Amino acid sequence: MNTLPTFLKRLRKASSLTQPELAEILGVSTVLISMIESGQKRSSLKFINTLAKKLKVHPGAIAPLAFNEVGADNEKISSLERELLKIGNKLQNELIDKKAKYLKK
Repeated sequence: MNTLPTFLKRLRKASSLTQPELAEILGVSTVLISMIESGQKRSSLKFINTLAKKLKVHPGAIAPLAFNEVGADNEKISSLERELLKIGNKLQNELIDKKAKYLKK
């Protein structure tokens, strides 16, 4: 599953937006977008709620992404957890494909 930084970057690129353009749409600084995308800063619940509103999805569709840490040891997870991560990845890709357009409106 994509981490939130990877998800945000993929979503932004699927929307054909630059970091400054996405920042303006979300009402945040370009520095914040850059720091979240690079993993230097965690996103707040307020940020996730704002992004969800712009994408026209429930915040719960985005929030679980925050718990998939970069460098997490996926070898120590159960087969059920591994399967859930696969499903989550598929759903993330669909969300990006279908909802990225809402960022430009």
